[in-house]
Amino acid sequence: MKHRVIGYSAGTLAVILLLVPAAQAQDPAPRLQDLVGARGSSGEQVLEQRGYTFIRTEKSGNDSYTYWREARTGQCITVRTAGGRYQSLVKAPDFDCKGGSAHAAAPAQGFDEHGSRFATVCGVTVDGKPYRYKCMVEGAAPGSRGKTIVHYPDQKIILNWRGGKRVGVTFEGMKVQQTTFNTSEGNTQFVYEGKTYFYVSDPAAAEMEVKHFHGQ
Repeated sequence: MKHRVIGYSAGTLAVILLLVPAAQAQDPAPRLQDLVGARGSSGEQVLEQRGYTFIRTEKSGNDSYTYWREARTGQCITVRTAGGRYQSLVKAPDFDCKGGSAHAAAPAQGFDEHGSRFATVCGVTVDGKPYRYKCMVEGAAPGSRGKTIVHYPDQKIILNWRGGKRVGVTFEGMKVQQTTFNTSEGNTQFVYEGKTYFYVSDPAAAEMEVKHFHGQ
C-alpha cells in the first residue's frame, strides 16, 4: 500500500509538471481582457495608451500573433488576432519579447541594443518654414524595436516604432496617432496633423548640428 501511494504521488507530480507550462502559456493578462473582440488597429492604440510597447509580429495560418511589453512591470504579452479582431491577450515568457522580427531594422550607427541618449536639433515645418530648436533624444534608433522620446523645449514626443515605415506618435497628454516616417541623411521626419516634425537622428550628425546651432 505504501508503494502504491508513492507511485501515485509521483505520477500526479509528473502530470502537474507537464500541465504547468501549458497553463502559464495561456494565463490571461487580467487588465486587458476588455480588448478581446476589439479591432486590431484600435487595440494597438489602447495598448500603447496603457504603457505597452510593440515588439514584433508572427503569422500562423490566418492568425497573427503580436508581442508587447509593459513598460511599468516588464511583463511580456501575446495578442492573437484573427479576422481583424483580437481573440486573446495572454501573458508570455520574457524571451518572447527579446527577439525581433526577421525584417526589423538594424540599429543605426551610434546606437546599441539599449538605444542611446544625446543632444540634437529638432523642429517643425509650418507653411513651408522650418523652425529649429535644441532638443534631447533618447531611446531606440528610428525604425528599430522599442520607442524614442524627443524632448522639444516645450513638448515631449514619444515615437513607438512599428516596423516598416510606420510609427505611433504621442504628444504628451494626447492620444497616440499612427503615421509614417522617413529617415534620410541622418534626419528623421514624420507628419502629424498636417505639420512636418523632424530631428537629427544620427548621433554624429547631431553633435555637429548642436555645435553649430544658431537658432532661427
